[in-house]
Amino acid sequence: MNDMERLWLGLLLSSLLLNAFLAYRLVSFGKEISQLAGTLSHIHKTNIQRRIHLGFTHKPLMKLGTELNVLMDGFQKVLEDNQRLERSHKQLIANISHDIRTPLTSLMGYVEVLKDQALRPQVQREYLDIVYAKACSMYRMIEEFFDLVRLESEDTIVELVPVDLAEIVRVALASFYQDFVRASITPEIRLPEEPVVVWGNRAAIERVLNNLISNALKYGSGGGAINISMREESDRVWVDVLDRGRGISESELIHVFDRLYTTEASRNAAARSAGLGLAIAKQLVEKQNGEITAESSPGERTVFSFCLKKAQTNNNCSKIN
Repeated sequence: MNDMERLWLGLLLSSLLLNAFLAYRLVSFGKEISQLAGTLSHIHKTNIQRRIHLGFTHKPLMKLGTELNVLMDGFQKVLEDNQRLERSHKQLIANISHDIRTPLTSLMGYVEVLKDQALRPQVQREYLDIVYAKACSMYRMIEEFFDLVRLESEDTIVELVPVDLAEIVRVALASFYQDFVRASITPEIRLPEEPVVVWGNRAAIERVLNNLISNALKYGSGGGAINISMREESDRVWVDVLDRGRGISESELIHVFDRLYTTEASRNAAARSAGLGLAIAKQLVEKQNGEITAESSPGERTVFSFCLKKAQTNNNCSKIN
């Protein structure tokens, strides 16, 4: 056999070996593709929590499997969030129905009694006052519900301007003077005398403060002390509302800003509310690019805090509201 023949024979053998190797690879690739398809089918039909085993010999399939796992992790999170929201919506409807039905039943009872012409005028007046109070309570609850729905819409914008946060806190505290007197509490107030200018909305801040202070009075007045203070960070200003009431358990603390969540079991069952106030406060603070937090050591202290971004006071700023 001459050199030319040896060369052609070598090329032929190499070609056969290459074809055999490619055929093996194709068969192996096909098996792994089939395995991948089977796993995806099982995930789709049976177990969404299952993931693709990444024991592939082919790097492209390894990369594909990794990306599919990441995609399925994201899909599962979206699915769980949607399920949680669906449960929340069902609970929302159930709680709203209960919170409307209870006072409505009571209101109808008083109206039925008022139909009795034999009632003395003074008793009639007392019953009418009760009916009016219950109707106002129902109206406020429904208004809060629609306020929350509106705030949760991405289209809702809260206009921000430079405002003096310290002055707004003082005004809010003054409006609770009679409430503090009735609770026999002298609040401890630590506010700077000079203006503290932040980007915010006066009406929104007042509503947040009214909610936090009224909550401190409702749930924490038993501790005999309520503290309101401010503290500054590099680019933010915090307002802290502290009470020394019964407090909130750790398991409930993570839910206090959820819609219609009430912590009557850990704080004060007699002071049950519709559970919308803190959810509204959270939305209002976040619409102002701020943050709201809660921390509690049961039996010692409970603190609700919110912060807003500082605004520079110079000639180019809008007039402080």
